[in-house]
Amino acid sequence: MGYHICFIQGDWLNPTVWEKFERHFKACGYTCSVLSLPDTGEQGWYRVLHGKNGRSSPLKRLVDFYAKQITAFPAPSILIGHAMGGLVVQLLLDRGLGVAGIAIAPRPPQRVYPGILSLLQTITARVERLDGMRFLRMSPREFSRRVAYPGDQFATEQLYEKFVGRVPQNLMITAAMGVGGRLLFTQERGPLLLISADDDRMVASSVVLANYFYQRRSLAPTDYITFPGHGHLLITQPGWEHVADRIIEWLQQQLGWF
Repeated sequence: MGYHICFIQGDWLNPTVWEKFERHFKACGYTCSVLSLPDTGEQGWYRVLHGKNGRSSPLKRLVDFYAKQITAFPAPSILIGHAMGGLVVQLLLDRGLGVAGIAIAPRPPQRVYPGILSLLQTITARVERLDGMRFLRMSPREFSRRVAYPGDQFATEQLYEKFVGRVPQNLMITAAMGVGGRLLFTQERGPLLLISADDDRMVASSVVLANYFYQRRSLAPTDYITFPGHGHLLITQPGWEHVADRIIEWLQQQLGWF
């Protein structure tokens, strides 16, 4: 049986952050798609988060948006997400969507403390008002200190220009508070791999480990891998190939050759 790998956009970073992973998985013979917002930038966020259901949380609307895309694929989907995308992967699996999920440096679900580093970034980020919404904007200095660490200054500047975008303030705050991020554990979900980076200054490895222990409430296979010497951008910085290959190895163990 063939599977469709779906890379899910996270917070702060544009979908282009998946370029290396997508190229690597395709070179290994896998069908891939990078799921992103309906439009680039602020307009895309506006269309997703201002739906007809005004009572639902921004995070739930975001998960609903990705769920519609995933269910439209003819082949069963393998879900891979980074940061907020990693939280979305967990929530989609909890709904019974996806045959397997990989959450890389994921923001945690409700009932798992997100950690002081993540909360500080959300609270201290610069606020900009655009298209009737409040967005958070990360400065180059914050990006270098928190997201791109460890990395040299020249490479960090290039990554900032290429990858960094704005994120809605209400999405980041409500997700940090756990609103819309509750796992029900009522569906039989696929296997889940949680990945952390030892030097992550955005989502600490201790937060991902706590997330792993919480996810073990499910009877489905749940695994945890940490990568020493890596930071939050372990999907694109030097050594990313090792991360991608470990994911492929884990998927083959769970699903066989796909």
